[in-house]
Amino acid sequence: MTSSFSRRSRSPSTLLAAILAAILGTVLLPVCLALNVLVVGGSGRVGGSTVRWLRKYAERDPALDLTVSVGCRTEASYDKAKRAGVVPSSGVAFVPVDLDGGDEALSDAIEGCGLVVHTAGPFQGRKDPSLLRCCVEKGIPYVDVCDEYELAVASKDLMDQAKKAGVAAVVSSGIWPGVSALMAAEAKSQLEDQTGEECDTLDFSFFTAGTGNAGPTIVSATFLLLATPALTFFRGEPLEKEPWTERRDVDFGPGVGTKPIWLLDNPDVPTTATSLGVPNASSRFGTDPLPWNYLFGAMKAIPRSLLYNRDAMQAFALFSEPIIRLVDKLVGATNAMRVDAKTADGKHVVTSRIVHPDLEACVGLATAAFAIEVLKGTVNPGIWFPAELPEEARTNILLAAKEDTINYMVPGTE
Repeated sequence: MTSSFSRRSRSPSTLLAAILAAILGTVLLPVCLALNVLVVGGSGRVGGSTVRWLRKYAERDPALDLTVSVGCRTEASYDKAKRAGVVPSSGVAFVPVDLDGGDEALSDAIEGCGLVVHTAGPFQGRKDPSLLRCCVEKGIPYVDVCDEYELAVASKDLMDQAKKAGVAAVVSSGIWPGVSALMAAEAKSQLEDQTGEECDTLDFSFFTAGTGNAGPTIVSATFLLLATPALTFFRGEPLEKEPWTERRDVDFGPGVGTKPIWLLDNPDVPTTATSLGVPNASSRFGTDPLPWNYLFGAMKAIPRSLLYNRDAMQAFALFSEPIIRLVDKLVGATNAMRVDAKTADGKHVVTSRIVHPDLEACVGLATAAFAIEVLKGTVNPGIWFPAELPEEARTNILLAAKEDTINYMVPGTE
C-alpha cells in the first residue's frame, strides 16, 4: 500500500526524492520514512496493545519504519509491563512522562517524536488537554483515546492553532469511542442514500465480557462514569439522564446474542449528534457476568463525590484486581458493538455490528489504525472527532477493525 506522509514529517531523503521527481518528471517509489512514535500510557493494557499493533502495522508496510517508545511515570511500571508481556521485551524504549508535571516537562518528553498517542486513562476528571497542546506547539501529530466529553471539547479549542501549525490530531479514537463513531457515520450515510430521508436517531449499544482483558483501568473508568450523567440528545438538544437506567435488551448477533444494556455516558453521543447533525442519540452498555451489572447499579448509592474521586476509584479497582482477573478468565473478553441509524418514522433502519473476541486486543488495533491514518496524511491538519474524518480515513479504519472479528457487519464496507 502506498503511503503519503505530511510535509512536516518528511525526512531529507524523502524531500530529495520529491525534488528529483519534480525535476525529472518521473514517479519515484516512496522512500521508507523513519519516525519515532511515543505511546503515553504504553505500560497499561490499552497502551501496550497499541504498541504491539503499531509494530505489527509497521512490519506489514515497507514504507513505515516506526520506532515505538513507551511513555509512563516510572521505569518500574515499564519493567513490570515487559515482564507481564504487555509490551514487547525488546525494541521498545522507556520515556519518563508525567501528565501532571507541567507543560515544560511534557514538551521535553515528546521532543523528537513524529507522533504521540495518548492512552493514559482514565480521562474522567481531567479538564486540560496539556499533552495535545504541547504536541501542537511542537508540530507533532497526535491521537488519543479520550472518553471524557468535556476534555474532548476543550481539545477542540486548539483547532485554529493546530491548523496553523499543520498538525493533524484525532481525539476520542480507539474502539468505543472511536470506531463506533465511524460505524455511526457510515450507517447514517447508508441510510440516507438508501431512503432519501434524513437520519433521525443514532442508538449506540456496547457489551464487554468482564473487563475485556483491559484490567482495572476499565473498571475504575466505569465507576467514574456512574458518577457522570449520561448525556443524550433529544430533538437536537442535549439532555442529561441518570446513568445506568432505561435498560434495553439488544441483539449483538452471532457469538454474543441478546444482552441487557443500560444508559452510560459516551462521547460518541454528542460528537456524532453535533458533527453529523442527528437530532436524537443515546448510548448503552452492559457486561458479563450478569450480577456485575446490578453491582454497578448499586454503586450509584455511593456519594457521587467519592465515585468521581479518580485516585480512590483507581485504588479500589487495583485492590479488586485478583477478582477482576478471575472473572475475566471465567467469562472471556468479548467486545461487541452495535449502532442503529433510524429514520424519524422508525420504518427504515441501518444496523452495523462489530464483535471482537478480546477488548484489549481490538482497542489497540483500532487506536493504531487511527494513528496510521494520521501518519498517511488522510487526516487534515486540525483537531478532529472520529465522526468528522474524511471518507477515505473512515473506510480504511473500519476495514482495519475487521481483522480478527467474530462478526463484522458494516454496510458499505463489507
